[in-house]
Amino acid sequence: MDEGGAAIACIRIHLGLLERGIDSKILLLNKKRNIKNTYKFKVDKLTFLDKVINKIGKIFVHKNNKFDISTFDGVEMLSFPNSKHNILNHPLYKEADIIQLNWVSTFLDEPSFFANNTKPIVWRMPDLYACGGGYHYEVGFPFKKLEKVLNKNYSIRKKALKNVDITFVPISKWVKGKANESKLLERFEKTMIHNGVNFNVFKKLNKIESRKIFNLPQEKKIILIGADRLNTKRKGLELALDALDKIDLKETVIVIFGNSSCKLPKEIISVGSVTDERLLPVLYSASDYFLMSSIEEAFGQVTIEALACGVPVISFPNGGSLDIIRPNENGVLARDFTVESLAQAINEALNMEFSDDIIIEDIRERFNIVDKVNDYIDLYKSLLKY
Repeated sequence: MDEGGAAIACIRIHLGLLERGIDSKILLLNKKRNIKNTYKFKVDKLTFLDKVINKIGKIFVHKNNKFDISTFDGVEMLSFPNSKHNILNHPLYKEADIIQLNWVSTFLDEPSFFANNTKPIVWRMPDLYACGGGYHYEVGFPFKKLEKVLNKNYSIRKKALKNVDITFVPISKWVKGKANESKLLERFEKTMIHNGVNFNVFKKLNKIESRKIFNLPQEKKIILIGADRLNTKRKGLELALDALDKIDLKETVIVIFGNSSCKLPKEIISVGSVTDERLLPVLYSASDYFLMSSIEEAFGQVTIEALACGVPVISFPNGGSLDIIRPNENGVLARDFTVESLAQAINEALNMEFSDDIIIEDIRERFNIVDKVNDYIDLYKSLLKY
């Protein structure tokens, strides 16, 4: 898939590699965007028998509530290490010097792939999927209810990874810590490389003009909240709204972007889903603060995007924010994951002076996509022994 936060981060690395003259190509199971050197994997047409089996399987899953993750409130995904797809015969695999795995759920058949692969492997970790039996995040995940299927997946992956050499790339200290704790991954080499942002795209724009484009009030402070899937519980939207409800916001407006079916208070302005990278910097620049409400996040692309536009960030102390936010310099971290703590952090930020120049200078120094691409190139060279 070439949409979503993990895909965006992967594509930024890919485009950066192309700019450096590296022949990067992405093989996608689902392709929706026209991005240079990205290719859709050709899936064999299903036979009539395949369709019948799939239909029966979906009915069985739904009726028994065993593997249908949608039946568990607030949990976004459970993935499996098996797949019917074989990328080993694909021309892009055959011509590659290095295989980098980014988001392989439902695409990579781990047992057959790792048993027959002959290329150096880099497995970038945008979340915790590689750590266990198919969960991507831990908060709210029904480990007990799905214990049997998780154990089965774990056994399959453990066998598949036996005697395999992989370099894992966690995208934050939190993800690296979880990888080191995992019995599956503890023996593997790990190189942490943060996500990066393109400063030719994400930069400070004129606030007055930016607000005009989104028809936002000029005279008030704006707190922006946004994520790809705000309905997911770990994104913390309800907690954020409860925290904001405890604060005097007479001179402040709350603006939300992203996919959400939640019923919002009438005073909150929703601008819907904003995926165009030309519009996102405009929306950030129209804001005075960005509220990162996630209670569990591997990194947080939106956090560095907002900072690149000079907007301070208020956040729960989730994994990515702990690496990105420098308290009182580019934002405020809540002490814990309670509504009260987040409300206090918001209040602190509203009464604090931030320098957008300092924020931008710091983020450009630490999260430049050019530097992150260079880190990947250095890793590739070490694996190829250049």
